[in-house]
Amino acid sequence: MSGEYPDLLRRRALSALRWARRAFDEGDYDTAVREAEYAAQLYVKSLLYRVAGEEVRGHDIRELLGVLISALMEAGLEEEARVLVDYVRRRRRELAWLSEAHTRAVYGPIEYGRREAELLLRIAEDVVSTAMKLEAKIFGEERELERE
Repeated sequence: MSGEYPDLLRRRALSALRWARRAFDEGDYDTAVREAEYAAQLYVKSLLYRVAGEEVRGHDIRELLGVLISALMEAGLEEEARVLVDYVRRRRRELAWLSEAHTRAVYGPIEYGRREAELLLRIAEDVVSTAMKLEAKIFGEERELERE
């Protein structure tokens, strides 16, 4: 199952991004935000499984990226870990917004608007794209995020 599980998570992540874009195009911004956050989370979990060989529980994207950094270090992939540390530092605020997005989109007292949803969708796509680049560097598998 080692190759099947991360593939499943990756497919689910990319599907969630497609749904996020579709919801955004239809003006359903809360759904777009929720699915975008979910996509980022799932893609990072797929890479984590490939690097660490175990399923990781948790939902906070910042926490998941921290676990991925630790897993990269343990796997002897210090350069890749440093790249990710730099990414997290540069995107700290945006990652915090993305972390809150799922809960706020489901339980929050206000709805997301077009501008916020567009920003959060771009942040999620950036997280997925960054994970894809890391994956390509580590495993030699080129993937590109399809943007509509």
